[in-house]
Amino acid sequence: MANKRFSDFVLGTTVSDIDYVVGYKGAENIQIAPVQLDSTYELNHVSITNGVELSLDGVSGPDAGNQYLSDITGGNNIEVSLIDDNNIQISTQVNNRITVTGIWKNLFGGSPGIFGDTLEFAASASPVASNSSVFVIPFDCVLENVTTKWIHNTAVNIVGGDTWTVFLYTLNSPNISTTVQANYSLQAQIGVQLTAADTGSFPFKSWDGSIAFSKGDILNVSGVENGSIATDDAEMEAYLTFRETY
Repeated sequence: MANKRFSDFVLGTTVSDIDYVVGYKGAENIQIAPVQLDSTYELNHVSITNGVELSLDGVSGPDAGNQYLSDITGGNNIEVSLIDDNNIQISTQVNNRITVTGIWKNLFGGSPGIFGDTLEFAASASPVASNSSVFVIPFDCVLENVTTKWIHNTAVNIVGGDTWTVFLYTLNSPNISTTVQANYSLQAQIGVQLTAADTGSFPFKSWDGSIAFSKGDILNVSGVENGSIATDDAEMEAYLTFRETY
């Protein structure tokens, strides 16, 4: 070999074309099988919390027995999951939110709606016997907060066991009257209520939860009286926060 130039060697194209790779270390001649110079690996993966752990495992060659780990994890509004042996799914959910404001006028039967005091959106629905305000849901969503604030210049006056409670109703079909009670289905009673405990105050109430709605649902929000609360010309605002779902 010492008398042969590299340019005289027969050209090979694959590892199988040779038996050994030769060289030297100091004064010692060395031969090494090609497989000992070329590591092979196996890629494995396992699910972890909101992510996937990837491992590159050396199975032969100089790197046999070594393992290299890397995690792919989600974050705010990003989810990472292993969906089968060959696919990792990365999904995102942007929490688009809208807040809608409405107002109850002439509370406690002073301007009664079909269930009680109807929350009016955008514009006053008057006369109430002929109109009933609703809100059309613009996209698939959940109602996650309702906050109310008493805005009248005199305080609440409720006595005894009388109560005033907020209920949510949806219209059973988009092309029927909003002024007929039988045209609605009850969706929820939320945790906003006025009682004798609020007498003398200007209440601020807030409810957090998750009530699902679909695009096109038509929503009626009503304060329903239980008892005989004295009619008032008071007003209270409501702020409804919806979060888009996918």
